[in-house]
Amino acid sequence: MKKRSKWKTVNLVLDRIFGFFFVTAVILGIAALGFGYIATRDTYPSLREKFVMTMDESRRFRFVSRIFLSQSEYDELLDKRFTKYEEVMDPSLIHIAAQEPQTNEEQTAAEASSGADSYGIVDEDGDGYILMPVSGRGYNGYMLIVLDPSRCFVANGGGGQTIDMIVEKYGAIGGINGGAFLDAGGAGTGGIPEGLTIIDGQLLEDAYYDEKAFAGFDAQGILHVGYFTYEDCVNMGIVGGVSFLPPLIINGIPQDTSWMVSGVNPRTAIGQRADGAVLMLAINGRQLSSMGATYADLVEIMMEFGAVNAMNLDGGSSTVMYLNGELVNTPSSESGYSRGLPNAILFR
Repeated sequence: MKKRSKWKTVNLVLDRIFGFFFVTAVILGIAALGFGYIATRDTYPSLREKFVMTMDESRRFRFVSRIFLSQSEYDELLDKRFTKYEEVMDPSLIHIAAQEPQTNEEQTAAEASSGADSYGIVDEDGDGYILMPVSGRGYNGYMLIVLDPSRCFVANGGGGQTIDMIVEKYGAIGGINGGAFLDAGGAGTGGIPEGLTIIDGQLLEDAYYDEKAFAGFDAQGILHVGYFTYEDCVNMGIVGGVSFLPPLIINGIPQDTSWMVSGVNPRTAIGQRADGAVLMLAINGRQLSSMGATYADLVEIMMEFGAVNAMNLDGGSSTVMYLNGELVNTPSSESGYSRGLPNAILFR
């Protein structure tokens, strides 16, 4: 009798534990559905747009908005998502100083006398790149500044390799993820790039030929940002570039964020200062410490760091920054590490 009584007690405890978690899950589920319903009503248009775009930009939760919206309502919101920006980039606004090799004595003297540049940033160890934390309302991340743009290049992901594999393959110091890739049903491996993609001066055969939002470097290290065809890229002398959107800043002019409808998610962006320094930005997201950023947040950060031109790159679970053999940011992928990428923007 005592033995049976003991098992009954154990079963009772287990039943209560299971019941607690079950009831908690039901309550949380109902609360989530209630929030989703409220967030998608016309009563709060700004909340509605941000909620729908946040869900849509996540391949895992893309279905959520469709629970509460008709297809026509959903399509109407997506149609507002991107508007082509007609500003034509002026490369003459970028002035890249000639990089001359230094002797050990000159480098030591430069390090000893190093002070803040005109952007208020110091390269204390003289290695030519600077990593800085960034943060704002609801997000945190990192800005990697490469002072000499000739060190930057676009690397091929080789069928969907992770960032560490790509960095090792090219003997690079580090970098960030690059452009779009085919992701049907959210199951893409990063193996097939999408859009206008140029690596080592060659157009990848899987790229499209029509006009695309594009960010790419010419042979002088100038980052071209805008909407281009492959013919445009040839005329500009582009040696490496990728497609994504939207452009964030062109000719020092920030995009009109009133039409830049976006959610709050992990973000990656590339930019360039007037002195040629390349700005690589990775914002953490989908975490308690950092929910993520909007396009407007990226514009604000890039402007603060002196960007003359800047482009949003692939984000979400693709967002990754890698430096000196280590992940810098915290990716939101299921594995907690880099997912397979079609390409990356690296530096040596």
